[in-house]
Amino acid sequence: MYQFFSKFGYKKRQGEWLPILLVRICLGIFFILSGFFKVFHAKQHTALLETLQKANIPFPEFNAYFVPILEFIGGILILLGLLCSLASLILFAIMIIALVTDRIASVALHGGLMTLENFLYLPEVLFALMFLWLFFSGPGKISLDFAYGKKKRHSTY
Repeated sequence: MYQFFSKFGYKKRQGEWLPILLVRICLGIFFILSGFFKVFHAKQHTALLETLQKANIPFPEFNAYFVPILEFIGGILILLGLLCSLASLILFAIMIIALVTDRIASVALHGGLMTLENFLYLPEVLFALMFLWLFFSGPGKISLDFAYGKKKRHSTY
């Protein structure tokens, strides 16, 4: 029985690249589109600007372009698996700032466990956790980071 679970665990670890790749693809596409539309779609850009102004974010006009551009570039990097840890850290910070400055207020009205349930229901919480996971796990085997690292490892021996 021990050998079965030992082999199963080994085989499972051999396939860990697949969920990492799927998460990278979904997050990358989402943040590419999100960043793009927040810059180039007038209605979404205006809504972002109003949100930044209501949250008293410094330089809201600048940040209404800066943050979506970071989302767009970060999405591309996550999708490609290039500088994945850096992109994950930056997008993680954006999610935390969005939670603290804007989204927390929407769940603070409820009391007790309902507050926690509503907080955990926010998409920014899930995105932040996925970016934190990618930061620590790395981009996986199917990524430019891995390919560059493999090439670098082979050239040093």
